[in-house]
Amino acid sequence: RPRGTVRLPQRGRPALAASNPPASELRAAHAFSEARHEGPAALRAFLYRMPKGADLHMHLSGAVYAETFLREAGEDHDCVNAAQLSIDDLHHTPGCPAGESPAIALPADQDLYDKLIDALSMRAFVPVTGDSGPDHFFDTFARFGDDNRFTGEWIDEVASRAAAQNEQYLELMQTGNYAAVRALADKLGWDPDLAAFRSHLLADPGFHQNVANLTSEFATALEQRNRTEHCGQPDAAPACRVTVRFLYQVKREEPPQEVFAQALLGFELAAADPDVVGINLVQPEDSYLAMRDYRLQMHMFDYLHGLY
Repeated sequence: RPRGTVRLPQRGRPALAASNPPASELRAAHAFSEARHEGPAALRAFLYRMPKGADLHMHLSGAVYAETFLREAGEDHDCVNAAQLSIDDLHHTPGCPAGESPAIALPADQDLYDKLIDALSMRAFVPVTGDSGPDHFFDTFARFGDDNRFTGEWIDEVASRAAAQNEQYLELMQTGNYAAVRALADKLGWDPDLAAFRSHLLADPGFHQNVANLTSEFATALEQRNRTEHCGQPDAAPACRVTVRFLYQVKREEPPQEVFAQALLGFELAAADPDVVGINLVQPEDSYLAMRDYRLQMHMFDYLHGLY
């Protein structure tokens, strides 16, 4: 709206209640107007300080900085595969396999350190034929170990960054350990009768134990985050003001019985744990299984959504 313009109420309509805005709103409007006229730098500074809403689809491990993964690899005495530019969290020093080196020594090798940062993130990435942005993004996940012991530390990292940008709410994409449910699904085998398959899965005590384990896993991560940030204490970090909830991830690049079992696990978990507020499919949408089973997977979610 041009400066100085006043919009009058139309005949027969009541004046807007905001005709006398509070002083704080007037100050903000004046500051915004001045920033717009001062130029991009001033406008960015104004917008950066503004309260933000929510980040509703944040891959937790994808939002953690690559430097964090490399530091944690060193702390865990992991090895680094220089040829594949990946962290090998299955081997620990002393005794890295041939072609690998201790992650703890990375700070002394700036060239390898820089290459790993680029491989684990989108930094300086330029798409080329055969390596698109989405391809590079998805490839990063296989290059670092996803150790659940660090989940609380990761939450603190992303929440601290959100607080610095005045964000108020995060929904973090997280899977957790579902190995028991995957094994159970493979043991039972695929059954297109979804009601029967669900009954068989829920009849196994191991399924409910997996739900309990995930509830504990998420709670432990949030507790670790709260301790790190001193939440509830006089010296609480600004990150404590950021509300954190979880979206349970279902991996679409798996056989039908495993996708359904994961989805059922996610719905059961969301029903049991108030910190889990939704379920989300992940992995590339254009992969073979994701495209072949698209309608089937939508049928699974439609069926489960009707029950929960």
